[in-house]
Amino acid sequence: MSADPSTASPLSAVTVVFVTYNSGAVIGRAVASVPAECPVVIVDNASPEGTAWRAGLSRPVDLVEMPANAGFGTACNAGTRRAATPYVLFLNPDAVLDGETLPALLAATGRYGDPAILMPAILGENGRLMRKEGSILEKVPRRLRLSPDEIAGDYCTRFVHGAAFMMAREAFFALGGFDEAIFLYHEDDDLSLRAIARHIPIIVVTGARVTHAGGRSSAPSFGQTFRVNRAKMQSERYVLEKYGCSRATLPQIAKLAGGCVLALACLDLHRFAIRSGKMAGCFDDVLQTPSPRV
Repeated sequence: MSADPSTASPLSAVTVVFVTYNSGAVIGRAVASVPAECPVVIVDNASPEGTAWRAGLSRPVDLVEMPANAGFGTACNAGTRRAATPYVLFLNPDAVLDGETLPALLAATGRYGDPAILMPAILGENGRLMRKEGSILEKVPRRLRLSPDEIAGDYCTRFVHGAAFMMAREAFFALGGFDEAIFLYHEDDDLSLRAIARHIPIIVVTGARVTHAGGRSSAPSFGQTFRVNRAKMQSERYVLEKYGCSRATLPQIAKLAGGCVLALACLDLHRFAIRSGKMAGCFDDVLQTPSPRV
């Protein structure tokens, strides 16, 4: 017998979508923070470690196993297609919901209507706010940034933070979802620009809170750091080209090469992996012919 819609919890209107890649060490804690009424979809990007962690989860989930690592945006789109609720909340596997996060976000839909992109306040594990203060296409000088004591309530921003945000499922697809040409990083910058072009507000709901460990979605290693930063540079070049803001490559390579030399001189292999990965990304072809500007 199906549940009576009149008695269903409002929280059942939201599916929480996670994307995992070797995230077994953190996904259990993230899933446990999701209210029981909310469906959960986890899209695993062909993790080498597999998905044995599913057996240890505190609640049932809908697991989508990608045949290959298709990238963050493609996996998010796949998770949203699997969802069947009016709203979707994208949440990183190393992030944890506060108990009032989803009620506060749903209440905000009543105040602001649809379509809108709603973000919780994102805090680091030290309690500090992790606000996104610009993008590769729009730098915000430090003197123009809000300090925490200047924030008295919900506020509009121009920058989606991909670690946690919610929007109506149909509005997400009407916007085009994530650009699947972007493998990793800057998907949220691109989504922000398309939302702004269509007059869709991006709103931080300060009564909703998420704690984000940051950088713990998968275990770090030299090879992983190199590959992530190579993909990051590929994405940066693609997004800049897409919006007609490409930069000269040779000066960038020279700067990164200098950073590699300095990192080796300091025996800092982590920093060397970052700089060399980005430099490799500079030599790669731009991902594809960019889409027309919106």
